[in-house]
Amino acid sequence: MKRGILFLLLTIATSNICISQEWMTSLDAAKRIALVQDKFLFMMWKDATSIPYPVIMHDTNGNEILFDDLFKNDEINQIIWKYFVPVKVDENLYGELYDAIKDSRSRSYLAQFEDDNIKIMDVNFNIVNTSVSPQAYFNLTEFITNYGLNTSFLNAELRNYVEHKDFSTAFRLASKYMDYAILVNKNTRKDIVNLSIIYLDDADRYLLTSDISDKKDFKDKINLLRWSQYLLQNRPRKVLRLLKKFDTSEIDETTDSQLAFLYYAAYQLRKDEKNSELWKSKVSLVNLRKAELIANLHL
Repeated sequence: MKRGILFLLLTIATSNICISQEWMTSLDAAKRIALVQDKFLFMMWKDATSIPYPVIMHDTNGNEILFDDLFKNDEINQIIWKYFVPVKVDENLYGELYDAIKDSRSRSYLAQFEDDNIKIMDVNFNIVNTSVSPQAYFNLTEFITNYGLNTSFLNAELRNYVEHKDFSTAFRLASKYMDYAILVNKNTRKDIVNLSIIYLDDADRYLLTSDISDKKDFKDKINLLRWSQYLLQNRPRKVLRLLKKFDTSEIDETTDSQLAFLYYAAYQLRKDEKNSELWKSKVSLVNLRKAELIANLHL
């Protein structure tokens, strides 16, 4: 469906009826628009946009069309605005943005942050396309198919985290991103899972400095959610090995339900009906459906 829309937009664009719209230059303003329009940000460093950036798109017949410069083509500009909120960020902001992530991101993430290529970001300025760093002459049609996602599914949790950052909002957003990873296509799934892990790491840090009394229980919740990434990777044995080491003493009802889901989903992936049935009664209807969706990813 989305690819068809891209073809349609390209057809409309080449009929010269486009209305050019300038890229944003304020990250905060771009964030507000992205929240309203349920989009990711299409971010580049401002200096990099002064250099021609050739891209390829497909027409309605599947033929490749070369555009000499992403930044000087009204047709491409219209297509980008359709799926993202594009923003050019001044180099003067580099230091502030870097300081906010330098101690909490991987080397590969920081390399992606520093380079001059396209960065798809969520409204908290976390990079989505950590596994893809588009170079010149890259296929913009495929890129938009993978990353031009509607974020309405995440909207409430994104807004809550924007308004107040603490353990609770970080954990809920991480959980929502992990669920979202089930729904996106396989080419994007790893990136969405990585984004979930970023917010889980944030939740870990907030937990350390919070005045929450029973931190073990919340740490357990973080670990169980973190382990669910292996279900999406079709690695049920790893999940089961981790669960065997999990301390089940003094866990609350929510943690117990989360534990049951992981056992049930892992046994479902292994097609072990006998063991999965032992956990099924403890799994909510929502999580039963989630386990079914995960199993369908690996058919």
